[in-house]
Amino acid sequence: MSPPEPEFSRMVQVSRLRAAGETIDIAASPAERAGVAVRLGLAAVDALTASVRLTPIGAGVVTAEGTIRARLTQTCVVSLDPFEQELEAPLRLVFRPGSAADRAADQTVDPEAEDETPYEGGRFDLGEAVVETLALALDPWPRRPGALLEVPPPEAGPDGPFAGLARRSRGLT
Repeated sequence: MSPPEPEFSRMVQVSRLRAAGETIDIAASPAERAGVAVRLGLAAVDALTASVRLTPIGAGVVTAEGTIRARLTQTCVVSLDPFEQELEAPLRLVFRPGSAADRAADQTVDPEAEDETPYEGGRFDLGEAVVETLALALDPWPRRPGALLEVPPPEAGPDGPFAGLARRSRGLT
C-alpha cells in the first residue's frame, strides 16, 4: 500500500535550482490548510507560508534554510477552549539523494548535524518538509494565554491526611 499524498506538496526539481541558490516562497491554499489541520490535530490553520533559501552544495545535496509562519487555532488543554496563535519557526534541513531505507541503514547519528531528508528521482517535497517542521514546532500541550489550572487543596480530616491510614493500621476501620 502506498503512503497517502501529502496535504501540502511543493515538489522541487534539484536540476532546475540555480547554482548560486534561490529563495522560494510557498503558501498553502485553503484546502491544503484544512488537510494540514486534520493531520496535525488542530482546530484550524488559517495561514501557512514559508520562505526558504535553497542552495545546492554538490552531488545532489541541497541545503534549505528559512522561516515558516502560521496562524492556527489550537485547543487549550486546561479550558478546552479554542484559541488562535501566531507561530514562526525556523527551517533548517539538508536534502540528500537516497532512500529512507539507505538513511535507516546508516547507524551513525550526529546530534549536532543538520536534519537530513532523503529524496529520490531528482526532486524533493518542500511543502511536506514545511508541514513536518511545523508539527515539531507545535506545543504538545497548548495553553490559552491566561488559562490557569486550578487544583483544589486536598481535603484533610480533623486528624490530618494520614489519619485514615493510622486508624486502619490499628484495626479501627
